[in-house]
This record gives sequence, C-alpha cells and structure tokens, in this order.
Amino acid sequence: MDDTTNDTKRAVVCLIKNAEGKYLMMKASNYGDFGENQDAWYPPSGYIKNGESDEETIKREMREEFNVEVRTVKLVTESEIDHPGEKANWWECEIVDGEIKPGSEIAEYGFFSIEEVKNLKLWPATKKFFEKFLWN
Repeated sequence: MDDTTNDTKRAVVCLIKNAEGKYLMMKASNYGDFGENQDAWYPPSGYIKNGESDEETIKREMREEFNVEVRTVKLVTESEIDHPGEKANWWECEIVDGEIKPGSEIAEYGFFSIEEVKNLKLWPATKKFFEKFLWN
C-alpha cells in the first residue's frame, strides 16, 4: 500500500468475487512489521494518494498488486480500519480484463467462500466487515 499526502489516511478495499462466488483474499509479503497481523488475510486494498478518487486508487492498486483491470460496482460501506484514525471505503468490484498475476507485495492469495473465510486469520477490520455484511 502506498502512503498518501493527505492529513488523514484513507484507504479503499476491493471486494472481488469469482464465478463461484468466492472472495479474493491476500496476505502481504514481509515489507512491513504488522505484529500479530503479519500473516493475516484481507481483501486487496490500498491508500488513496492525494488527488485520487476511490475508483482511481482501486484501479491502480489492482494493476500493481494483481495485474488486472477492475471496475467499481457499488460502495458497500465506510468503516474504521486497523490503524487508529484511518478509514476505508469498501467497494464491490469486478475484474474486467487480465489474468491474476500477483505482484511482489503479495505473499499469498486465493479465492475463498464465506464459510472458508470464517476459518482464516483475518485482519480485525476485515473480520468486522465480514461479520456485519456477509456472515449474517
């Protein structure tokens, strides 16, 4: 994820489902110290750079992280994320071009059903999102 020059960091989260209705989830490579969340799963996401829209950020991040072109479908919610004072917009998205080829920031990725996601170690904000919006 790239840093932003805004005073308050804002992020976007890209929720992508495949044809089987499974969600794209990833683990970051070891480019930072994430403490107890070092090996936690989360949907593709990234920080908004100064002057970027949510859609521009999502498109940039998905090109950088997975080498695919996406389009935003619908804003699901805004929520606090795991870094104090930071918020993220969670977007339903779809791949419109390309095949997934993970970049260097991705240690591992996969598509997981709602039930499978329940058994993954998730970042706290990701777990809260899934509990509120997808596990009901």
